[in-house]
Amino acid sequence: MKRACRTPLSESPTREEEMKRSVRKLRLGRLASAIALVVLLTGLGSSPVEAKQPTNASPLLGTWVNTKTTGGLAKVVITDVSGDFEVHPYGFCSPTPCDWGMHPAFRFSNSVVVGRAVGFNAVFGYILKSVYMQGHLIQTPTGQTLLEVTTQSRFVRLDSRYDYEKTERFQLK
Repeated sequence: MKRACRTPLSESPTREEEMKRSVRKLRLGRLASAIALVVLLTGLGSSPVEAKQPTNASPLLGTWVNTKTTGGLAKVVITDVSGDFEVHPYGFCSPTPCDWGMHPAFRFSNSVVVGRAVGFNAVFGYILKSVYMQGHLIQTPTGQTLLEVTTQSRFVRLDSRYDYEKTERFQLK
């Protein structure tokens, strides 16, 4: 028994037509992807490049003095002049404190919807080491506000010293 063809031979697509159809589908897919990418980049272009930082830095500003008389840092001076938020640490040295210099820092709040800064982060580059400093406000059980600062020092590869971390507490002067 002979089977009947559903489509006559002349109506069935040739291999060349199938290839053209596949290429058209591929091009349309690429075009759709390109349009989606342009739409995405247009949306990203309207948003700021840098993340939004808390604008009210007043809780952090001032001269913070170490609660102990020895340690790594003697004091930390935090300023915000015309939006330039900076940290100026001083180490314990004799006869006067070692000046670590003024460094730009990032402000942080305790929530994505709060504009009041309660912490900072700064990175200092020196010849033989990099210093990563993070500070945040804490409340003692008696209700006193202190600045807790953690300093991490990372030495260059050829230096024989171990990388280390130190956490200290400071009170507003």
